[in-house]
Amino acid sequence: MIKAVLFDLDGTILDTLPDLNACMNEALRQFGCPPVSMEQSRAFVGHGGKQYAVQALPPEKKKDIDAFYALYLGIHVHWKNDRTKPFPQEKECLAALRGRGLKLAVVTNKSQAAADVLKDTLLKDFGFSAVIGNREGVPVKPDPATAFEALRLLGVSPEDAVFVGDGDTDVQTAKNAGMRGVAVLWGYRTREQLLAAGASVFADTFMQLKDILLHM
Repeated sequence: MIKAVLFDLDGTILDTLPDLNACMNEALRQFGCPPVSMEQSRAFVGHGGKQYAVQALPPEKKKDIDAFYALYLGIHVHWKNDRTKPFPQEKECLAALRGRGLKLAVVTNKSQAAADVLKDTLLKDFGFSAVIGNREGVPVKPDPATAFEALRLLGVSPEDAVFVGDGDTDVQTAKNAGMRGVAVLWGYRTREQLLAAGASVFADTFMQLKDILLHM
């Protein structure tokens, strides 16, 4: 039986897309740029905040990405996240996993500062032993660096852990870290996109995810 589960954050543990879209559009407004749609944000997220910012900027403004990303980060860290919510049956699933002795952690491409805000608010009762985000000098997923960091903190080897996420980067992170992976279908990528990334195990709901994980 596995000993730990690493979870992606955006689109896996929390439905953050409405706030990510609103936050980006506030940054774009302040930068004198047109807004992006919810569907554009859905396509842009998953590869880290800076890549999200790069894709949201119009072509003529991309030369100013460093200034824009700094603006976006400042807004993001202080955002209220009042539109962000957990997914159905999530708390029950996580409680069942903890009840079987599994260690849980979050590994996200969201900035560490923004991840810490969620750790201390919406995630505080979820029982995660660690929440690892992106910091300067640390490569983002699908590089396995942050996954390995989480595993070290949990004291678990890659072969005894599973990476769960909704994105192509999560599928690739599991592979790059030598972990098994489960792709969830309630997030921001389609089954077809996840299949193309190499996913082979899927969960449609948190209850189905629980059953999969408890039999791995």
